[in-house]
Amino acid sequence: MRLPDDMVEQVAPGQFVVKVGNDVADYISEDSEPPGIWVNEDQNGRLMGRSATREHGAEFLAAWFVAVDEDRT
Repeated sequence: MRLPDDMVEQVAPGQFVVKVGNDVADYISEDSEPPGIWVNEDQNGRLMGRSATREHGAEFLAAWFVAVDEDRT
């Protein structure tokens, strides 16, 4: 799964919001310890996991958002 670039927007240095359509899915940010790892968080700031790249984290968060959204319908 490859996300379009406009689905990941920088909101602060090292912090990005992941969007699915017009909805905010979750957030991804650079981890200070260890460097080079990305922290994946939901909209409430709960840890969803870590990823090796920003892109992998964004893909995971977008897929999670879609799966949970499908469960609601």
